[in-house]
Amino acid sequence: MGIFFLTLLSLGISLDILLTLLNLNHIKKGAGNLPKVFQKTIDRETYQKIISYNAYSDRFGLIETGFSFLLLLYFVYFGGFKFIDGFARGIESGGYYLSALVFLGIIYLIKLGLGIPFELYNTFVIEERYGFNKTVLPLFWLDLIKSLLVDTIIGVPLFMAILWFMDKAGSCWWIWAWIFFTIIQLLVIIIYPAWIAPLFNKFTPLKEGELKDGITAFSREVDFPLSGIYTMDGSKRSGHSNAYFTGLGRKKRIMLLDTLVEQLRIPHVLAILVHEFGHHKLHHVKKNLIIHLLLSLGGFYLLSLLVKSEIFYSGMGFSHPSNYAALVVFGLLVSALSFLFTPFFSMLSRQFEYSADRFALKLIDSPETMAEVIAILSKENLINLNPHPWYSFFHYSHPAPVERVEAIYDSSRD
Repeated sequence: MGIFFLTLLSLGISLDILLTLLNLNHIKKGAGNLPKVFQKTIDRETYQKIISYNAYSDRFGLIETGFSFLLLLYFVYFGGFKFIDGFARGIESGGYYLSALVFLGIIYLIKLGLGIPFELYNTFVIEERYGFNKTVLPLFWLDLIKSLLVDTIIGVPLFMAILWFMDKAGSCWWIWAWIFFTIIQLLVIIIYPAWIAPLFNKFTPLKEGELKDGITAFSREVDFPLSGIYTMDGSKRSGHSNAYFTGLGRKKRIMLLDTLVEQLRIPHVLAILVHEFGHHKLHHVKKNLIIHLLLSLGGFYLLSLLVKSEIFYSGMGFSHPSNYAALVVFGLLVSALSFLFTPFFSMLSRQFEYSADRFALKLIDSPETMAEVIAILSKENLINLNPHPWYSFFHYSHPAPVERVEAIYDSSRD
């Protein structure tokens, strides 16, 4: 099991490094060639800034990936998991569930703590250098503490409940655990807009005016269930811009970052939102949710097989089998081996984006406006205009800007 895992992990890391190096070389070669479709909207100086930002971010990503790889190797092959498990088992007075919480807590805090330097560097060096960072250190630490509290409030009961199912629900525990897991996921989606998101940002109802009237009119035209339109103070942390929907059923809300409203004209904002309406009408959100729920069901089934296997525990460096160790380590392995599914999800997501663009084009009937939106967002967020095809195929959940603009104009001619 250990050799099998090491082989898969090494393959994933090697593939990621290879794709990143290909992309870096592609960026370097294209530094002097501003794509034709953007020559009227993005100047040479901005294009060079885009090249520099993406190259810097990719190089930093290689360092972070390599560090994560070495850290996981240490825990699996050099006794890290075994040492923490031994410490957790040594707390005999609290019983099994306390040992489980100690094991989970130590792993979580190590993962969180070792990730902080990378997050600090990314925020206060890379994002600062390119004009995106608006946050300050006190806010950074406050966000970290709030995230820790939210993760604890939601994650600990979920973790303990799954352990209870593993211990008490018999051979079909994985079905009951998956049902409970699914219910919690749906509840989090429902409560997120009203209870979790406001812990981090201030949400203000969009003022009456042309933008709100336009959004309301389009939402009625496509029969989109809308419970509110809000602006979010994203500018207190970052200069990046975005918009998104949140909630389920008739409780969907539109969230507009204040940076987006400032950067774009009303027709551009409407084009973005009509695109998002397209995701709803074409059932992309439901399809993604169903796929992820089915994958999680498969994950629980696979875990039910692994917890019975002594090879799994010995391969991961444990001296004794335990459900809590299997559950925590399995979660880490799924994250580390996610590259196995990444191309499929990236490809599916890009197809959804193309479909939503075609939906929006039928309502907006202005390929120029939609192309301008892509150009402005690429410019303001320093998005790589034309990444290496293999890199974008593997990693990009959205089509590369060049491909997306070309597809918009092709669709308008059909």
